[in-house]
Amino acid sequence: MNKLSTICLALTLALGSFAVVHAQNDIDAVKKRAELNSAKADLEEARKKRDMAVAARWKDRETANQEREMFNEKYQENKEKIDALMSERTRLFEEVRVSREDLAQVKLQAEKARAEFLSLAAGPERLETLSKFAEQGIPFKVAERTEVFNKVKKEMGIYRDDPLRIAKAVLEAAQYEMDFSREAYVEKAELIFGSQVAQGDRMRLGGLYAMQKAKGLDSSDAPTALMLPVAGEKARSFSWQENLTPETKSDAASAFKSAEDSSYAMVPVDVLLSTELSSEIASHQEKTWQDELKEFFNDGGILMYPIVAIFAFGLLIVLWKLVWILFVGFGGLGARRGLRALQEGNVDAARQQSSKAYGYVGKVLKTVLDKNYPNRATAESALEELFASAVPKIEKGLSWVSVFAATAPLLGLLGTVMGMIELFDVITMHGTSDPKLLAGGISVALVTTEAGLIVAIPLQLLHTFLTNRADALRGRMEKTGLAVLNALWIKEESK
Repeated sequence: MNKLSTICLALTLALGSFAVVHAQNDIDAVKKRAELNSAKADLEEARKKRDMAVAARWKDRETANQEREMFNEKYQENKEKIDALMSERTRLFEEVRVSREDLAQVKLQAEKARAEFLSLAAGPERLETLSKFAEQGIPFKVAERTEVFNKVKKEMGIYRDDPLRIAKAVLEAAQYEMDFSREAYVEKAELIFGSQVAQGDRMRLGGLYAMQKAKGLDSSDAPTALMLPVAGEKARSFSWQENLTPETKSDAASAFKSAEDSSYAMVPVDVLLSTELSSEIASHQEKTWQDELKEFFNDGGILMYPIVAIFAFGLLIVLWKLVWILFVGFGGLGARRGLRALQEGNVDAARQQSSKAYGYVGKVLKTVLDKNYPNRATAESALEELFASAVPKIEKGLSWVSVFAATAPLLGLLGTVMGMIELFDVITMHGTSDPKLLAGGISVALVTTEAGLIVAIPLQLLHTFLTNRADALRGRMEKTGLAVLNALWIKEESK
């Protein structure tokens, strides 16, 4: 009974559990169905959206196709326009090329016409004739005349395209030279006569004649100078010449007096401007060599004193050294006979003759023969001591001659620099119109250099001569010493 109850109870419980499970499954099925229905609704809604998107895409594609057709139409239209423009561009390029060729022909013709036009313009060579006339005449108004020529040359460079203007400038320069050549001018000025300055009158006729005279017109002894040509190495030059003949001075005084009293004057002038005729106007007095030497010394300036002093000291040293070398180098008959006895092998006779020898050669003989040295090395040491004391004495004073020979041209170069500085100072103050003003600086510049070379060349030759004499004396001493040593010790070795 109990088992049956238990079974029944178990069956009841099982059925209850089945019913509960079955009810729960129904509930789940309902939920799934609801979810499926919801998914279907969503799917339907998505399908509608897809259809709408497809419809919109087709509509956009139709719009794009329409726009592409419009773009192709415009592209074709623009392409036709570009083709037309390219054809027009090719035609224009051809026209430009033809125009350029025509322009090149026109330029070529224009350049040819311009060259022909410019060939009419005067060049700097047109002024060469005028420049030659200016160089051949006396050097007055050089700065003004040079400025006129430079102005014309400048216009030739600036206004090359205006031949008429250049021709006018050349004619004006020629007119200026013509006016200068016939210009008669008398003035009162400060005049320079040598190294003196005096008040007086100056007379000039163009570029042909110039004369100046200090105050005292009635006196033929007053300082007077003529501007006369002087023959130079490269070209003719002019200078104020004061050493005039008495007749020329008298004619000059009369000319100045006539210039004040009348409208014309007779002047002593060489119209040909030749150096030969001009030399006849001035008197050339012969000068002694003492006068020329004194003038040469004065022209050199202050540096001539040290140059002459160097020359004097150099000659004294040369004379002293020459006498000394001749004295100490003269060995006398004793030295010669002693050397001959050594060559013959007679040592005793050589000792006797060495006592009669003089100078350094005799000292060499006495040094070796007067003492009995045990060996050759000891004798050579004695000779070395003798040479060490004798050689500096032989060479003493030679370096001073060389220093004087090198210093003299340097002093001359210093005088050249000083003269050039003086020359430039004169040019700065007075210009280059008066050669007399430039003579002082030029004389200092050239004379000192010449004097320095005159001193240096003989001193250098004498230094070389003394050096050779000193070398010859040393050679004789060495030869004598070697002969004595060989005569003594070679003989002993042979024994």
